[in-house]
Amino acid sequence: MFAREGSRFWVVRPRVGLGGVSGLTTLLSGSYIETDFDGSTDRRTNEKVFVGLEEPPPIASDRPGRHFVLRTNSLGSLGPGAPIYYRRIQVGLVTGFKLNDAGHYVDISAFVDAPYDKFVDGSTRFWNESGVDLTIGANGMQLQTESLISLIAGGVSFSSFGKPQPLPDEKIPFKLFDSRRVAALVPEGVAVPIRMQFTQTVRGLSVGAAVAFHGVDIGVVDAVALDFDLSTRKFFTNVDATLYPERLGAVYVEMSLSSRTQEELAESLKELTTKGLRAQLRSANILTGQLYITLADVPNATKVPDSALTLPLMIPTVVSDDLDKLQAQLTSIVGKIDKIPFEKLALELDEMMQEFKRLSMNLDKTVTPKLSSSLAEIEKSAKNLNALIAPGSAMTASTESMLEDLRRSLKSLRSLTDGLQANPDSLIRGRSTQSYSRDTLGAPGQ
Repeated sequence: MFAREGSRFWVVRPRVGLGGVSGLTTLLSGSYIETDFDGSTDRRTNEKVFVGLEEPPPIASDRPGRHFVLRTNSLGSLGPGAPIYYRRIQVGLVTGFKLNDAGHYVDISAFVDAPYDKFVDGSTRFWNESGVDLTIGANGMQLQTESLISLIAGGVSFSSFGKPQPLPDEKIPFKLFDSRRVAALVPEGVAVPIRMQFTQTVRGLSVGAAVAFHGVDIGVVDAVALDFDLSTRKFFTNVDATLYPERLGAVYVEMSLSSRTQEELAESLKELTTKGLRAQLRSANILTGQLYITLADVPNATKVPDSALTLPLMIPTVVSDDLDKLQAQLTSIVGKIDKIPFEKLALELDEMMQEFKRLSMNLDKTVTPKLSSSLAEIEKSAKNLNALIAPGSAMTASTESMLEDLRRSLKSLRSLTDGLQANPDSLIRGRSTQSYSRDTLGAPGQ
């Protein structure tokens, strides 16, 4: 029953790859033949002849999901088994590839598992995740990559851009972009070409720079070319760009812009220019000097003459004073930095460090030993003082004897003072032989 049209046969044996290890059971049971049947009822004319596969098929024929074809100029590191990601979740894998007969491109067979295949529609874009996408632009350095497996074995990612669209015919392949950044630059919805003429320098403005409106990138610069006005005998720069109003998001739908044609959108922009809509150059990165264009309402802007609608639509421009002031400030800052004597400061700093080093060595050789000696003498003196004033020491005993003598002397002096008060004439007559005291003396006249 397996000998049908579309049946596949291969030998199961241990295999090691980036996708994992398979066939380990054959180490015990031995190799065997596996088959896959796609459900076809067509019998072969010769049921005994089948060509076995060198490698097992990446997916089984009854696996739920959908097949897609991706077209690219170079295969890169992609191959069967390479993962397919959606929002960094693996949702499928690459099943094979084929070079076209003329050798101009490579068609890659991709399979997205259910239910993730419903996220693929006409607005979906696929890009190669192999390697590292490193860009340096107005927003600084950006590094984007997927998993380690995609770095080694390659990988593919996809996402939808813009509003959902019907899925194209299965025979029409999806373009495989080099990176997400390149995929995001593809125009979305109706494109409106515009042209701007700048009289000031546009150094720093390059192809691919953004055109913003109220901080939202709604366009991209397509060309920058120098031109000359014969009437005024002055040079100016023509900048061609393309606007994609659909990038306004919900505003695009709420203002009923989604139902308008290219000419109608251009007419709406033309009306806005009569009310003061102007284009200005702005600095995108001070360090790199990159510029971008912003569309803004300028109060009291010079009115533009009314004319017939033509494409590309002419957008009036105004000189950006902020840009000139910023450049002047940067020039002033650079000039002040140039005046700083860095070499002299470096020499003085070196001399100061040498002097500090010599001072440290002097402190270590002279002051430190003397300080150590002084500390030792202080410690010795403290020990001697403790010995002198300790209880039972000679100094303590002498001090106590001296205090006792002093108390006896004070007692004798107090007795002398009391006697003189009682008999003041004793200083003349001398001491009486009769002992008496103040208690035996009576009052005068007694």
